[in-house]
Amino acid sequence: MLYGLIGNSTTVSVIGMCKNAGKTTALNKLIRACDAHGDVLGLTSIGRDGERSDLVTNTKKPEIFVQSGTVIATAAGLLDEGDISREILESTGISTPLGDIIIVRAKSAGFVQIGGPSMTAGLTIIRDRLKAVGCTRVFIDGAISRKSLGAPQVADGVILCSGASYDVDMRKTVSDTVYISELFSLPIYKPSQKLPADKKYCAIAGESVIAADDISELAPGLKSGAESLIIRGALTDKTAAEILNYGRLLGGTTIVAEDASRLLLTRAAYQKLCRFAEGFAVLKGTKLIAVTVNPFSAYGSHYDETAFSSAMQNAADEAYVSVPIINVAEVCNA
Repeated sequence: MLYGLIGNSTTVSVIGMCKNAGKTTALNKLIRACDAHGDVLGLTSIGRDGERSDLVTNTKKPEIFVQSGTVIATAAGLLDEGDISREILESTGISTPLGDIIIVRAKSAGFVQIGGPSMTAGLTIIRDRLKAVGCTRVFIDGAISRKSLGAPQVADGVILCSGASYDVDMRKTVSDTVYISELFSLPIYKPSQKLPADKKYCAIAGESVIAADDISELAPGLKSGAESLIIRGALTDKTAAEILNYGRLLGGTTIVAEDASRLLLTRAAYQKLCRFAEGFAVLKGTKLIAVTVNPFSAYGSHYDETAFSSAMQNAADEAYVSVPIINVAEVCNA
């Protein structure tokens, strides 16, 4: 099921809203499907995954199981934590607390632990190295706390995994998951004018482009009815508060971020800006492939399976997020 949704995406980030969200279950089924379809699969992670048990809850976790031929980029200190036989292809020279990132090819099926680079720049290098050694599909494992996983320069597709371990209140889990889904589903904005690359803010009003590092300098452009306010770099709650000083001037103006990974707004700040502005868009987008849901909680507060899937689907529909909602137990049909 999931594999069929990936389509032409060659690099896919599998992002968990929390630990125990069902991410490894989804990833394992995708690995198996890629093998069945003849893909040469590359795997890496931002951070570490594949441990046998959760260090916080002390509960057993599903391990990452790879097929023979899979290429893995992982920290040298984790190579012996798995049970595959392997061929070392190269050492990347990218360092982590667990050693340099080594690229290996699995010579047998088995379990692996993956520890990759912590920075976006290192991640893109690893992705490109995996493709250079013949990988036709790359999966990147990580958590929503690393929103850079969803940046277009890293991946061209995102699978978002959510589950009952996120919060005891199912409504909060649904609300927060759909909010992140909204950000990854924003429309792409194509400026009518060429934009200067060295300024934080740009306002486009007709044929005019006003660019500045301080939003106060954009007031004339906003007053003249700017069609868009383009913001480079991170858009935080602090930035939102600065923009809201000019809230009455934002009617009809679309707020444009570089991409969804730069939108670091709380849901409250995002919604407040939406009340004043025309809406949000991004200069570059990453395809949201699917949202998977896991009703099991490592903390014991499980959700009703049917109610959780239904609530997530209804909330996504209300937010106009058109994306498949898949129970993680069903990805065995991937």
